[in-house]
Amino acid sequence: MFLLLHSKYNFIRMSSKNGLIILSLFLVTGLLASCLGSNEYDEIPYTEDAEILSFSLSSDSVPTLSSVVFSIDQNRNLIYNYDSMAYLTEIKYKVIVTYTSATGGSSVRNITDGDSTWVASGDSIDVTKPLLLESFALGGKTAKIYTFKLNIHQIDPDSVQYKQAASNQEFLQSDEIQSILFKDHFYTFTKAGEEIKLYSSPNAVDWVETPLQGLPANAVVRGIKSNSEKLFAYTADGDYYESTKADEWTKITLEYPVVSILGYLKLSEGQALLKEGLSLIVEKDDQAVFACLSDGNQWMFGDKAPDNFPVSEFASFNSERLKLGYLTVIGGISSSNEVLNNVWSTSNGYYWAKLTNTDYIFPPLRGANVLDYNDEYWILNGKLNDDTYNPEVYFSKDGGTTWTLKPEKCWVPGNYAPRSGASAVVDGKGIYFYILGGKSESGEFLSEIWKGHLNKQAFKE
Repeated sequence: MFLLLHSKYNFIRMSSKNGLIILSLFLVTGLLASCLGSNEYDEIPYTEDAEILSFSLSSDSVPTLSSVVFSIDQNRNLIYNYDSMAYLTEIKYKVIVTYTSATGGSSVRNITDGDSTWVASGDSIDVTKPLLLESFALGGKTAKIYTFKLNIHQIDPDSVQYKQAASNQEFLQSDEIQSILFKDHFYTFTKAGEEIKLYSSPNAVDWVETPLQGLPANAVVRGIKSNSEKLFAYTADGDYYESTKADEWTKITLEYPVVSILGYLKLSEGQALLKEGLSLIVEKDDQAVFACLSDGNQWMFGDKAPDNFPVSEFASFNSERLKLGYLTVIGGISSSNEVLNNVWSTSNGYYWAKLTNTDYIFPPLRGANVLDYNDEYWILNGKLNDDTYNPEVYFSKDGGTTWTLKPEKCWVPGNYAPRSGASAVVDGKGIYFYILGGKSESGEFLSEIWKGHLNKQAFKE
């Protein structure tokens, strides 16, 4: 009797009203037959649980559909895929639905738009719009209505959205700008003439001036670096400064003048015998040499810095590969004022290796920005050697060894003024990046802030 009740050819083609009547008749008949054939202590177990327990779809025309994982929210009566299907996925035809319910049978009907069609597991169904699915318990008295939706990305996850987040920011009318995310707060150091100022912001859009103490006027603003606990700076005279608060700086007397601060090297578990520290170029024995200054002011020295190594306006980032920590510097300007397009890396802070083996990886760009974003390195903005400005975005997925051009959907938009000398910073969650100021092609200071994000990064919010 139970098999007859759930036969695909009898059960799902009933009308709503007749289906429920016959379902009840079958249940009553089954109970009578059972009672006649058993003693007074026998019980007929059945459930009033109407829940759908699992749900999946498949289609020969959309092979990826079978790998979509559907969540069932029993409290809100929702069936949906948390991870949306790929952008431009098209469902043209009905697809196969497979489900299990608490009754163990085919007890669901589609009541979308007032319809009432029984749907057995293995049937075809149209999922091009949200559905209302009603699931019945075996006893026929309990029902549960679910809203089903197949989520498909409606925007290209691999394109970048740019928008102007602020304008008329007078503090950006400066010769040098350096923005840093430090201890979950944004700081921008500016230098106009012989005056350095500090501005702070909780969101990289709304800025206020913060009194600055201890950092001299000849500090190299674009050379300020940081780790999680300290900020580091040097001056044109080779003096060295540290700060734990961004607004108060202390001069630290070192044995050797500082030519450039390359960045702070963070070690990983595969480097237990090494010491973390600040990677520098210092003047030693009348030569510019690589050095690493570890905690406790312990020095380690490497070779003389080559002529094609950057000493200013480069970007530096920490990364990890094969359980080893690396510090990488990208682009910049050499001691002879040559604009570089090299990439160098170190795992100890004082011996550096050139990663790029060809002369062309990305063009030499003066005043460009480099972002550590989307587990990649991105290069945007900047002025080329022929004095034209770069509208493109270059990126590396392997730590800076190989580079390629992003598609145009990632380039800056048409209403974005080409620029060089801007500052760029990524937020703490790695979702948004901000571009502050810079100089336009006409040489004018730009007092605007732009906010950008890769669409798929914003999906994480």
